[in-house]
Amino acid sequence: MFADLFNRLGITLSAAIVEELEVHLQKQKHHKFLFRLMQSEEIIELLDDMAGIEVCHNMIPLWTDDHSNYIGLHVQGACQNRVSYISHEETDIAPAYRSVSSFIRELKRNPHQDWDELKKDYPSDIELSRDQINEDLTCIQELNDVIESDQRLNEDVRCQYIYCIMALTPKSHLNSLMKYVDDEDMYVQERACEIMGFHRYTPAREKLVEVSKEGMHNGKLAAKRALAQMREQRKEE
Repeated sequence: MFADLFNRLGITLSAAIVEELEVHLQKQKHHKFLFRLMQSEEIIELLDDMAGIEVCHNMIPLWTDDHSNYIGLHVQGACQNRVSYISHEETDIAPAYRSVSSFIRELKRNPHQDWDELKKDYPSDIELSRDQINEDLTCIQELNDVIESDQRLNEDVRCQYIYCIMALTPKSHLNSLMKYVDDEDMYVQERACEIMGFHRYTPAREKLVEVSKEGMHNGKLAAKRALAQMREQRKEE
């Protein structure tokens, strides 16, 4: 099914990815998963509906929870081969899984869990291998190049690319995200504070205190939550 679908759509993916999807499709015929792989016509129809959403142009939706939420694969662009959630409530294309195989493994372990309950690859709370770090840094550099080179970049697209950068940034490179903690885009500021809290990145504490008092509304709340996470970590230590 998937080989024919991708051929019809002019999408080039590795044979390994296609095989993984085919095997998982067969698995889903005998076991119930909260997220099911869609049929070809469903995917094509959904792609038509998503054609007007610029940030989704490099993605193809493959799974659905049948509540208007989807799991998509980046088929081109900087985040190629990574997997993201496509929510009907809030746009956020930041990768959550490094690969199709990684997402399928998590689905097999927890077939009945919803998206929020599944264990994600990004942002990562574990030490990554050198190869994985280099892969993510290459992706980040490509995204930064697009942001810096296109002065006419739509604000919403810029925000989504920065979401991707923040999710992909390894623990050892978090200092590169400090500039976003006081970004002029309130959604970028909010996400940056959330990322600092997720990682309990203590070098950001002073800046987070500042944002908690003087930041934009979203940022203030996110900064306060991040500071609370850091305080909780200190108690645990």
